[in-house]
Amino acid sequence: MTRTEICNLVPLTRNDTDHPVLYLDANASLSDLYACAQQRIGAARNLLEILDCASGVQDVAQIRFAIGLLLSDGCDLLRTLGDKSQALNA
Repeated sequence: MTRTEICNLVPLTRNDTDHPVLYLDANASLSDLYACAQQRIGAARNLLEILDCASGVQDVAQIRFAIGLLLSDGCDLLRTLGDKSQALNA
């Protein structure tokens, strides 16, 4: 992204505050949006595999919370990627 491009900041769904703090740039390239979504969904998949080794209820709860955040971010990224792809094909 060049300095002259303007960011189009979209708040992430899982901002658990009164005012959003975490955003994604809807003007990011398709490849960057895809890479970020792939990273978060992959990390969530890895955490799901770790659940087999979780030793207690608190471990499982913390892992499930992290998985929820990662999947929510990944879905937000994929939704933005889909919107941009549709706009390009219109």
